[in-house]
Amino acid sequence: MLAPKTRPSGRLLRTVALTLATALVVGACSGGADDAPSAPDASSTTTTEAATTTTAPAPGEIAGGPGVDSASKTITLGVLADLSGDFASLTTDVVDAHTVFWDEVNAAGGIDGWTVDIEVADTRADVDRHREQYVAMRDNVLAISQSTGSSANAASLDLYIEDEMLVVPMSWYSGWPFLTVDRGVILEQNTNYCIEAMNIVGFASSMGATSLAIVTLDDVYGRDAAAGAAKAADFYGMGVVYDGTGAVVSADELADVIGAIVESSADWTFLATNPSLSAQIIAGAVRFGYQGMFAGAVPSYDSRLLDSASAELFGTRYYQSAYSVGWGDEAPGNIVMMSAMAEAFPDRRPSDAFIIGWNAANAMRSVLEAAIAADDLTRAGVVEAANSIDQVTFGGSAPDQSYAGVPNDFVNRQSAIYKPSLEAYAAAGGITQTLSQTGATTGSVLVQDFAAGAAASEFRFFAPCYAAQ
Repeated sequence: MLAPKTRPSGRLLRTVALTLATALVVGACSGGADDAPSAPDASSTTTTEAATTTTAPAPGEIAGGPGVDSASKTITLGVLADLSGDFASLTTDVVDAHTVFWDEVNAAGGIDGWTVDIEVADTRADVDRHREQYVAMRDNVLAISQSTGSSANAASLDLYIEDEMLVVPMSWYSGWPFLTVDRGVILEQNTNYCIEAMNIVGFASSMGATSLAIVTLDDVYGRDAAAGAAKAADFYGMGVVYDGTGAVVSADELADVIGAIVESSADWTFLATNPSLSAQIIAGAVRFGYQGMFAGAVPSYDSRLLDSASAELFGTRYYQSAYSVGWGDEAPGNIVMMSAMAEAFPDRRPSDAFIIGWNAANAMRSVLEAAIAADDLTRAGVVEAANSIDQVTFGGSAPDQSYAGVPNDFVNRQSAIYKPSLEAYAAAGGITQTLSQTGATTGSVLVQDFAAGAAASEFRFFAPCYAAQ
């Protein structure tokens, strides 16, 4: 079992752990089941001088390094995003909101006069390409402000640690809060897949479900979510009548999964897939007689599915988990985001993914503010700044993120449940809606506000739910 680390101020001890880990190299860790995610051999990848060299500051100046131009007071951040793979529709919105956030910060004078540029690379949701794209940009950036994918980030983690590169992941793996996994370089956001799944299963139980089918992708995301769903099913006394953990490999191999869901006659089916696969699984199961309900982890759904042939099924048979509020919500942080996005992209359609990208950038801004205040924009300085933060707030658009104490103390256990509503979506104009339109909506109607269910609240979080190997 992973040993939790006590943190006297924010996550300050994570910086100490990072320093030790960098000296020892991540490959020196033992191969136990709860060790950090292993990564492909990096022996063929040469660490360039730019990745480790920092600029010695004159008295009163800020120390800099890769991704920092002191003359122009410009910071360059990297974004590793799936812009053409399985999650592209969601991630494109995340990246666009991320870009607009930094445009707004720069237009308002930056961070103490420092402006932020971002370098974006398309990873195509491919683990090897993600690693290649990271290697291509590593010399140019101070930190990675957004990085898509749990498996991809786990596979590149050794490089992040080697480079002392802070990364804000578009990944909600339950291992990120643990020093023995991330060595302090991952700044996690929101709740994790495991606890999110506990809340979803708890909601299904409150709706009368006594049996559950679990269907997930065969990756870190899918298996971590499946672990949480199974733990919650046991907590609530629900029988897992079909365990399809890791059973979804590709769209060409769904027949057996669909058949198993139908045969199980489960009251509810929990999904941890991508939007396209969710649509195919739900449509196929219902077509062959499945009578139960469906619910999915955040990456499983995209409101654009309300424009698809499966729209009615999502409106009647599906509930969706959420880490943050949806488009149209009047939380102060959401109002700021919506105003900026409407000005930048008045003719784009609404997306609930915008707030995820906006909030990730907001977290990185907090880190840069702390690093600049400490006169240290080296990579190590940015990691130390991230690990000194006690809390990040999002203006009500998502639960505040705490980092103080040990993971069992600070892990975010709250998520919300939404219901796709065809009626609300159509009344606002459906596919013709724009960001500049008053009353625009993705059709996501709040059913259960942010809360931690009994299983999530009582869960003792002392190790990742799934040990990524």
